[in-house]
Order: sequence, then C-alpha cells, then structure tokens
Amino acid sequence: MSPEKVIELARETGDAIKDARGRESFCFDSYGLEALANLVAQLERERIATSIERLPFGDTAASFAIYVRELKDE
Repeated sequence: MSPEKVIELARETGDAIKDARGRESFCFDSYGLEALANLVAQLERERIATSIERLPFGDTAASFAIYVRELKDE
C-alpha cells in the first residue's frame, strides 16, 4: 500500500492536526485506530483476492478469491 493511500485512510479515520510549519499529523482515539486497521485489512484482503483471481486455475481461483474477501477480522 502506498504512503499516499495510508495518509488518505488516516484522514478518513483520524483527526488531522497541522503544526506551525504546516506539516500534517493525525490523532486517533481507540475507535478511529480500529477503523483505520479495519480499512487497511479490508484493502489488503481485496488486493490478495484480486491476485488470486488472476491465477490460471479457473473456478478454483475464483472460489479462493471469494473466501479471502469474506474473511472477517478476529
């Protein structure tokens, strides 16, 4: 995942704070941090499932991709 994507997700789930020089940082409460972690996990599962779908195994690859997309966070 690119640094730009991580920053985008942080903006969605945390509170952006700018210092005197205009640099941006983020502050998270426990709910925001959990939301960020869930978004990252969801995007990573989707990336993996897409890679699996491209494998040359037909229905088997498609089934594995569905399985990965439906995994739930523990």
